[in-house]
Amino acid sequence: GCLVTGTNGHAVRSGAARVFFILCAFLTLVQINRVGGGVIANALIDQRGISPAEIGAVIGIMSLAAAFVQIPMGVLFDRYGARLTTSALSLIAVGGMVLFAISENATGLIGGRILLGVGHAGAVTTVYLIVLGWVRPDRVATVSARLIAFAGATSGLLATAPLAIMLQHVGFTVTFLLLAAAILLMTILIFLWGRDHPPGTARPERPHESIGQAFSAILTMLRDRDIRGTLIMASCFAAPFATVGGLWAGPYLREVHGLGQTEAGYALLVMVLAQNAGTLGFGPLDRMFNSRKRVVLGSCVLMVLLLGIMAVIASPPLWLAMLLMVAFSFVSPFFVVLAAHCRGFVPNHLAGRAITAMSLVGVGTIFLSQWITGLIVDHAGGGSDGAYRLVFASVAGLVVLASLFYSRVRDIPPSVTVTGS
Repeated sequence: GCLVTGTNGHAVRSGAARVFFILCAFLTLVQINRVGGGVIANALIDQRGISPAEIGAVIGIMSLAAAFVQIPMGVLFDRYGARLTTSALSLIAVGGMVLFAISENATGLIGGRILLGVGHAGAVTTVYLIVLGWVRPDRVATVSARLIAFAGATSGLLATAPLAIMLQHVGFTVTFLLLAAAILLMTILIFLWGRDHPPGTARPERPHESIGQAFSAILTMLRDRDIRGTLIMASCFAAPFATVGGLWAGPYLREVHGLGQTEAGYALLVMVLAQNAGTLGFGPLDRMFNSRKRVVLGSCVLMVLLLGIMAVIASPPLWLAMLLMVAFSFVSPFFVVLAAHCRGFVPNHLAGRAITAMSLVGVGTIFLSQWITGLIVDHAGGGSDGAYRLVFASVAGLVVLASLFYSRVRDIPPSVTVTGS
């Protein structure tokens, strides 16, 4: 049957294809700043003279800024829709990209990344919410996983080896000014052609809320033990890969295994492609096992196992290090399944706030994880093998802790109708 909702199937599918294509292109460009952390870190060392501790702050501050705006952004999503909210906020990000491109010191670089974090804080949530408006509830995880995986794989192709080559040949400033121009173009297309739901369908009923009521609804939602447990698990939907693959894998491969910047870029590309292949694979797993909780916990078990091996083996050969990191990348991206689980605990008019609350925890943890591991690397001998093994162990500990809380959450299988639908 048709995945897309609506009465005129052909017209709706055609409209969905256009909307989803624009979303994919937009998310592809946005993700370059997220998944390219390892390459950007190398460029900051070589072209801006930034120290490891400053790199942790520069790369991680974008996630912290994104975390701070998640809750008000969730209110905006629920009141004005994903299209208007995203296209307005993205203009802030374009300004941040320009500042990041021209800055010569850590202060300016951090300022640019803060604006990037604010402006693109809801990029992945936008994809999920618009898919939620266009497809059947039981297929949301599958379709959103396909879009996120396709965009992520494409951005991975751009944000690793090609980005490293471009940074070497045209320089830091020109590279990021060009990216800013491309993102501005896609922002305009989202505003002109994006849609939150198929034409001719009524906007979902939303109770009239004042601003105060909109924010108080979040507090009411957080009193639910199941939602709290799901939000704690959200600390690990992005931070493990963002810390290992998105930040330290590049310096680790250069300093421990002796790879050049371009070679490390190709290695990071393989990790990013594996991560997005994993995203694609996770999409249908909740329907295959008729459980969201078991899928998420299974991912956590595998992550801890792989990180544990990386933490205990001293100076592994390059092939083994790459095998472990690629496998880790593949089993880590359970976002779409956890988002579907979280969505199942709330009515329609709270969907935006539920997913952005989850993102708040997720992106906030990225900053903390990247910042703390930056301190670990700094205080454990710089780029030594032992320092990176401590990083792997600390990330594994985070996953174990979150999993203990999440294990108490009530499961909502895909076969069960979600609340409010």
